[in-house]
Amino acid sequence: MKYVDFKSVKIRNFLSIGQEPVEMSFRQGLNVITGVNRDKEDRRNGVGKSTIADAIHFAIFGETIRELSKDFIVNSINKKNTYVELRFQVNENNTTKDYRIVRKLKPTKCYLYVNDIDLTESTIPNTNKKIKSILNSSPEVFQNCVIMSLNTTLPFMAQRKVEKRKFIEGILNLEIFSEMLLSARSEYNDVQKKYDSITKDFDHANSICKLLSDQKENIINSVSEQRDKILARVKTIQDEIIVNKSKIKTINRELFEKSKDKFKVINEKISDISIQLSNVKTKITRHETEIEFHNKKLNNIGTSADVCPTCLHQITSNDRDHIQKEESSIHKDIANCNDDITSLHQQVTSIKELKQNNIEAQSQINQYISNIKTVNNNNKLTKTYIDNLNKDLEKNNIDLTDLQEKETSVEVQDLDNKINNNLKEVQQLELDSNTIYKSLSTLEVVKYILSEEGVKSFIVKKILDVLNNRLLYYLQKMDANCICRFNEYFEEEIVNEKGETCSYFNFSGAERKNIDLAILFTFMDMRRLQGDIAYNIVMFDELLDSSLDEKGVELVLDIIKERIETYSESIYIISHRKESVKAATGDVVVLEKKNGITTRVDLTNKTE
Repeated sequence: MKYVDFKSVKIRNFLSIGQEPVEMSFRQGLNVITGVNRDKEDRRNGVGKSTIADAIHFAIFGETIRELSKDFIVNSINKKNTYVELRFQVNENNTTKDYRIVRKLKPTKCYLYVNDIDLTESTIPNTNKKIKSILNSSPEVFQNCVIMSLNTTLPFMAQRKVEKRKFIEGILNLEIFSEMLLSARSEYNDVQKKYDSITKDFDHANSICKLLSDQKENIINSVSEQRDKILARVKTIQDEIIVNKSKIKTINRELFEKSKDKFKVINEKISDISIQLSNVKTKITRHETEIEFHNKKLNNIGTSADVCPTCLHQITSNDRDHIQKEESSIHKDIANCNDDITSLHQQVTSIKELKQNNIEAQSQINQYISNIKTVNNNNKLTKTYIDNLNKDLEKNNIDLTDLQEKETSVEVQDLDNKINNNLKEVQQLELDSNTIYKSLSTLEVVKYILSEEGVKSFIVKKILDVLNNRLLYYLQKMDANCICRFNEYFEEEIVNEKGETCSYFNFSGAERKNIDLAILFTFMDMRRLQGDIAYNIVMFDELLDSSLDEKGVELVLDIIKERIETYSESIYIISHRKESVKAATGDVVVLEKKNGITTRVDLTNKTE
């Protein structure tokens, strides 16, 4: 433990103290600071007794207990050259060092020395930090455990919850955990910001990667879609070519087969009919000739000359019979020939009809031939179409080649390079993100350890019984008519003498003073028991001048004497009450105010 032994204080041009300095060395035992107001003989207040406490506080923290502005701290008569010098020793690890703090106003200065070696920093705030680290105390703790002013400092029970906790943490030396927690939170926030930034960069890089991949995919999909269309077109063209080639082949074959057979049959029929017609015509001609011959014979036979036209002989009756018979035969022949001719004419007509039919058939054949020519022309067109299809096929194959080249184009390669670069960045960011996330997880654990639920809670639970026992002890010593306890959240529970739970503000002023003093002494003990630093000096400003009656003053003085015996402290009571002066075992420091200036005028008789 570090032990601080305050030795002396020297004050000049500070509040009511003027150019003539007030000096005071701190002595073990019960010491009293009192005063006489020569400017107002009927009053003991306003002398400047509290100036000593304010000066010590000012030397350490650069401000008074009452938090007066610098203009009010400087002596109102001299208005410059404020000077406070505080000397103390620090014993730690069996090593003792002599320290000296000097503060000035108008001009504002602050100096720190150890063993007469200047430790002053380049700025006053930095020097203040060094002083605080040496004395290891906050103004709140100092005001409640070293220099206590019940008239200027709000009683603990009347403070806000946040202020209570802050003070108790200072008393129990738990501030370090709060500072560490703040540092951990700050570091956590910094790491969180870094993590958020990396996460943002990671998301951005991923987005770019996705965008580039989408661009590449769109190109490939477009190429693939075009390829599929071209391949489908090629397939369609190839199928069309096959179908049309097959059609051409089939049509040519069918035309050839049909025309061959039809031409043969019709030509044969036409040839037969022509022969028949020629034969019939010949037959008709022959019959006509025969008829003509017979007619001539008949004509000759029927003449009146009765002379044979052939032999020129006289025709006899016998000849006439013969002629008649022959004539009858000729008539028959002529009739037969006529019948034949009629029949032959009918045949001719029939043959002519057949021939006409064959001619019509020939016309049909000619039309068919024309149709064949048309089909052949169509076939030529189809072949041209097929040629065009082949050209389209060739073009499509060229397009496919172009598409294949596009898949490996500079654009795609450039996208691949960009994607690969971004993937590397994403991978690195992911590694960084994982590392930072581990740090965040660690800091999260650290935050929990340093939080109210962590190590602080463990420590508080450990010392809570001690604290409550000491509080009960001092309440009993003060004859308080209540019991007060704190839970692990430092929330008080007060039970009156009737066993009823009540509020601090339910009690009278004197009763609250008893509670305040009991808590004050408890915290002083806890500071010594749990802290890592102890001070030789304790100052009570106006402790006995409030609402305490004589019995109360007696009980408080008994507690103070007990502390002096236990801890060998230098206790100073700033008071104008005679009881305190009479109880003094050490110095009685008397301050006198005259013409607005406070000076030290020690009395030889305690009863004055």
